Order: sequence, then C-alpha cells, then structure tokens
Amino acid sequence: MLEIAVRFIEPRETMRYFFVQPDSILHHKFIPNAKGHYKTPEFNTEYTINSLGLRDYEFPAEKPAGTFRILMVGDSFTEGDGVEANETFSKVLERHLGPKLSSEKFQVINAGCGGYSPILEYLYLKTSGITAHPDLVILFYDLSDVFDDIDFTRIARLDADGVPMGVSPGPTVKPEGAAKGVFVGIKDFFKEHTRLYNFIRLRIDRYLEGAKHEGKALGDIRKDKYAMLRENYPVADDSELALSYKYILLIRDMLRERGIDFWVCVYPYGMQASPREYVEGRKFWGFKPDTVYSTRPQSFMEGFCGRNGIRSINMCDEFRARAKVVHPLYLNFNGHWTSQGHVVAADVLERELLPYLKERSFGEVRTKP
Repeated sequence: MLEIAVRFIEPRETMRYFFVQPDSILHHKFIPNAKGHYKTPEFNTEYTINSLGLRDYEFPAEKPAGTFRILMVGDSFTEGDGVEANETFSKVLERHLGPKLSSEKFQVINAGCGGYSPILEYLYLKTSGITAHPDLVILFYDLSDVFDDIDFTRIARLDADGVPMGVSPGPTVKPEGAAKGVFVGIKDFFKEHTRLYNFIRLRIDRYLEGAKHEGKALGDIRKDKYAMLRENYPVADDSELALSYKYILLIRDMLRERGIDFWVCVYPYGMQASPREYVEGRKFWGFKPDTVYSTRPQSFMEGFCGRNGIRSINMCDEFRARAKVVHPLYLNFNGHWTSQGHVVAADVLERELLPYLKERSFGEVRTKP
C-alpha cells in the first residue's frame, strides 16, 4: 500500500545516481538522454541530459561557423546542483554575452559533473571535450578537488610518465559474512525495483552521510574533503595541491598544442563568504557558526596559475561583497549556489570575458543590452 501511494505522489528518478553511470575512463559520467527529477528536502530540480552526456541543451558536436565556444569544466558547482539547468552560471553567462557584443555567436557549454576534479577533467577533455572544438576552456577548481585528485589517483591507470590513462570505478566490495550479503542484496533489490526505498532514502540521506563522516579524521586531506579549512590543518603551504597542479599543467599543455585558451577559476564556499550562509551545512560538517573562514587555499591556486602562465579568476572577494546585500547565495544545508549565487558567478565571468573578447576583435562591446 505504501509503494502504491508513493508511485502516485512521487516519480522514481529522485536521486542523482539515476542520471549517472560508471565509466572505465572517467570513473563516472552522465547517462546520455537521461531525464527525471533530482530531489532533496531543499530542492526539486529537473534533469535533462543531452545526447553528448552533458547537463545542457542539445547542440551539434561540430561547432557551427561563426561561433565562439566556451567550455566550462568542473564539479557539482558547475553542474548546477540544486538549480535548474537554465539557472546555472553557464547559461546565465550565455544569455548575457550575446546582447553585449555586436558580432559572433556565443555558446557556453556546461560540462560540469559532480565529483569531477582535474584528473577527470583532463581525461574528459582528452577524450570528449576537445572534439567540441572550444575556443576557451574554463576549469572551476573546487577545494574538494584536492581530496578527489588524491583519491582518484590512487585507483588511476598511469603511463610510464605518470600521465593518467583512465580511472575505473573498481570492483564492488562484497560485504563480509552471509548475513550482511543477504541484507545488501535485499537493499539493492528495493533500490532498483521500488520507489518507496528512494522516497525514504532522500529524506534520511543527510543522516546516513553524517554517520559515514563522523569517524573521519578532520584535518586529514585524505579523509576529509574540507580539511584545508580546518583550524587544525597542519600544512601551511600548498604542497597538498601537487597532484591538482600536475593535472592542470597537463590540461594547459594539451590545450595549448591545439590553440585553445585555458583559464582557471576559484570560488568560495558559503562559510568563506558570509556568516549567514550555509548555516545548517556548516554545523553538520563541524564548522563554527557566525564565522567567515579564510580564502587562503584559493589564493594557492591563484598563485600557481600566475607562475605558470594560466589566466585565473578568483571570485572570493566578489562573493563576500555581494553576500552583504544579497541572501541566500548558497543552499542552507546542501551548500551549493542558489540561482542568485549563479548570477554572481556569471557576473564575474562576464566582467572578465568582455575585455578578452574585445581584444580578440569579436565586435565592439555595447554599453547597453
């Protein structure tokens, strides 16, 4: 009776994993042409994945003549976790650029996927991204990428020079003991064949996540994705970013060989932007209330880019300034940008891009839309 009731009130595709599949090269990726809703207690967003496996509208892989393509790569912030596809900063920016320039058509492609970091972004660009013939690639570096690059490198296939060839998800670890095996089998059956399972799961997911992270060593970058923001974080320099630096340089060199421009963008989390942002989430992950945390980790990446001829954009100051007058910019528990947060990101990108595009002679910049 409960299953019948749930089928009347809620669709099956309410968990994000219904739109993602394992991949032998990229570890995981979106399922082409998947459709449904991604729902949590904070939001209910529609997901439509195009035939190229991106959370974007349908567009030809071959770039049309007279088009300038900007390819955005990053994790769930770029993907737009918590907002509709047309509210992501990629689509907001795309709508802003056209009216501001008197010539050239602009496409801003959203290639963001939750859980990606520079190692997977390098592999994506190498295998798929460059086939879209972008003129500019912008990588959005998230502080959790430090943790992810370390984790993915551990299971990656590397060539003799240490260059990644692929990251497989790895074999499923079988539960120890017959009783646990039976329990997991029953759970998997309900997960795949009932909607009641997901109806309950999305409402208790945060508590399950809490049970998983409580035992992790806070401040240990290999176990705590927020380690660089902890007060007890032991490293005062950027040595922990070495793997991310390595993969970003691989991306730079690969794109440079093809005449594709490459930028890196960093941005703050809610607890780095304002004391009134990300209130429930920061408490859940062990951060102090009414505190604005340092953005020094983002400055590490900014300095690295400057030393290596990569143009960088640091959004931290703009988010801090805008957070004083606009609220909320971040989801209270989930922590990703609200639609207002995506507007801030799009505004910063537009400000940086307009002079660059004018220098490339793509028409005079109009003062009014």
